Amino acid sequence: MKTFNRSPAGFTLIELLTVIAILGILAAIIIPTVGKARETAQRAVDANNLRELSKAAMIYAADNRDVLPNPQQTSRTIAGTNERYWQWFGQLARYGGFNDPTLLISKLDAAVDQTALPPTVLDPTISTPPTLESAFTGLGTTSFNVVAGLRVNDASTTPLAFTRGLRSDGTWSGDGASEDDVNRGVYAETGGHIVFLGGNVEFFSAVEGTLISNTGRTTSNLRQAVPNRTNGTTAVQILGQDSGNGIVSANGTGALQGP
Repeated sequence: MKTFNRSPAGFTLIELLTVIAILGILAAIIIPTVGKARETAQRAVDANNLRELSKAAMIYAADNRDVLPNPQQTSRTIAGTNERYWQWFGQLARYGGFNDPTLLISKLDAAVDQTALPPTVLDPTISTPPTLESAFTGLGTTSFNVVAGLRVNDASTTPLAFTRGLRSDGTWSGDGASEDDVNRGVYAETGGHIVFLGGNVEFFSAVEGTLISNTGRTTSNLRQAVPNRTNGTTAVQILGQDSGNGIVSANGTGALQGP
């Protein structure tokens, strides 16, 4: 008597649909988790870059009578642009050794063309006078805003630099005409980093009532958290390109008296 081996049956339609549904559920769980992990890892890189910026600013100050970068100090002017925001980074590159633009740009920053980063902040083909690389200033912004005119003996709780997008109410902006709007926070409304004069870097979802003002009380407004020096070339100024958020401007926003 002959026997016939029956070929294994294929998946039924119901079984296939079940498998597809399971894969869809797994993808919905895994993909956001991977994206979140990458974002967290990049934030850690950005925090470290701010820490290195702080160290470079201290190196700068050690050779400048304990004064950190200050574009109003004309003896250290860098050629290429008169805009103080870029001058600050030019001074740090020339006298603090912080000449790598990739340390100033978060890979999460949609406002910057990541493919257009030049190799240096300063133009390597021009040494006299030291000159900003045009491709660097052509980026339009970096991921960080900075405070100019600080001194080494200012309070250690004084902000030195911070993630772009901070507003006067202590929150980071998720607003903007588009994702590449410079007024939009680097991490949107999720928050941002601040590196303080003492060298510590912290991530805040918001700084509402957590900054120490220039009167010793708490404040949400970073303009009240820097020294209230407003006269001449010693004035403290907050520099950035996201002027729509009320904290910075390209040529400097002054401090405010704390509460």
